Amino acid sequence: MPKPGVAYPQVEPGAAALMDRRVAVCPPRATVSRALARAAKAEVVVTGPTSAIRRTELARAAAWGLGRVGVEVLARRGLAAVGPRASEIEVRRLLMRGAPMVLVREARRVLGVVDAERVELARPDTSVTARLELAGDRADEARLWVLRAAGKLGETQGMRVFAVGGFVRDLLLGRQGPDLDLVVEGDGIALARSLAEELGGSLAVHAGFGTASIEGAMGAAGPGTSPLGRVDVASSRREQYPAPGALPVVSPAPLLEDLRRRDFSVNAMAVALAPSAFGRLLDPLGGQRDLAAHRLRVLHPLSFVEDPTRIFRAARYAARLGFRLDSEGARALGLALRAGRYPALSGQRLWAELDLITVEAKAKRAFELLLQWRGLTIWNAKYRRSSRSLNRLAEAQRFGAWAHAAGIAVDRSEVALVALLMDQTAAVVSGSLHRLALTGEPQARLRAAVGAAMLARRLEREGRLSRVAEVLAGRPVTVLAGAWLGGGGRARRRIEWFLSQGRAVRPLLSGEDIVALGVPRGPQIGACLAALRRARLDGALATVAQERNFVKEWLIREEA
Repeated sequence: MPKPGVAYPQVEPGAAALMDRRVAVCPPRATVSRALARAAKAEVVVTGPTSAIRRTELARAAAWGLGRVGVEVLARRGLAAVGPRASEIEVRRLLMRGAPMVLVREARRVLGVVDAERVELARPDTSVTARLELAGDRADEARLWVLRAAGKLGETQGMRVFAVGGFVRDLLLGRQGPDLDLVVEGDGIALARSLAEELGGSLAVHAGFGTASIEGAMGAAGPGTSPLGRVDVASSRREQYPAPGALPVVSPAPLLEDLRRRDFSVNAMAVALAPSAFGRLLDPLGGQRDLAAHRLRVLHPLSFVEDPTRIFRAARYAARLGFRLDSEGARALGLALRAGRYPALSGQRLWAELDLITVEAKAKRAFELLLQWRGLTIWNAKYRRSSRSLNRLAEAQRFGAWAHAAGIAVDRSEVALVALLMDQTAAVVSGSLHRLALTGEPQARLRAAVGAAMLARRLEREGRLSRVAEVLAGRPVTVLAGAWLGGGGRARRRIEWFLSQGRAVRPLLSGEDIVALGVPRGPQIGACLAALRRARLDGALATVAQERNFVKEWLIREEA
């Protein structure tokens, strides 16, 4: 028992007390398989003065067929390094700034490593309550009401609830979207059911992933309520990928593990919603620093290999936010593109990512990044970037904007895909459509659209508008968009005329009207109506009287 008035020395354990000594050293040019063999009794393999990789990451890479890849491709670079007598406070400060590991070195010798995943950190409280309470409109008020309601319900049920992901990122950037993402340490589906009773709206449960979505929720009770976007609720979880590109196997885990399994550090932050801690920001992986640096940072070197759809997300976020992929992310991207064909990755998931990009305000920039990164080789290994592709993407946006203004329904994802494939070989087009799981009529429609330059040339030669209408009649809008993209000014004007006016032109006289004028019932009715329509399209007829005279003359010619 301490004696009163006696001063006792305070021992500072230092970095050596925190480090794990189970490390192995491996040349950076060694293969993953060789490095893994060296790490039989180690937890971390050090490949350079400031580079290292966890043994678990090496094991996953080897299991996924990457054993011959150089370990330098996977190793984390630019790690912080300290001496064994560095203070514990200094090491913890580095970890709290988002460092995944801190090497402990004495001269050139590595003594050990402090792994952020193995150290408990007491993080300083940072509150974003003021940002949450800054109501710009009724939607902001409704969102705040939902967040507080979710936190109270979680507390009642003995579960901690957090707002996570893109909601937190956008909150810190001052650019809130309509949707909410909530994570529950516990039964997320149970909380979602309770929340749906409070909010109203429709509940969709996805039991296999421990998630649920609430659509059409109202932000507060009583008249004048504001409908929210979607509210997604998930149980906090860890994910294990059985194969590259496969859907993960999920299991319950604390919030910290849930954040570590995410795609980028800027999406790995959370805000506590419990009444006693409402608004407390959790940023264990340095997301705020990356936001300030306008940087997209992956959380581990196999991020794009385990889920290649993250490549498309990276392009989407980088374009929307004006961020850049950091050097670690660039190496992770290169590794993913050389890793293989991803048979476990469904074409439907790839198509969904294409859909998400095309609705972005900066879709062209996102596609430009994908082309720059060679990301579309995920569709087909022989896909080659074309200088005309970017121009066609801009033209595809122009066509989509024109169609929207004209009230014409256009599948912008299909048009973007056509723009991206028009300069590729037939084999690449075929392979890409197959990779995107497009079969049957959709595949035939897109093949025709990609090859519609010939149709555009035909439109350039046609003289009469009635012939233009006959050539274009019955063709899907996507095919006409392909002809528009592949054609010159004359072809484009004719396609626009047909979509906005020509295809709706009909005779003023009905079938019964022309029967009353003497046209026999049967096939001749259709033939006469078709002749009337052609004459109207060519500007030869404008009134009912003119059409009556035309029918009479048509009968005389038929009888002759």
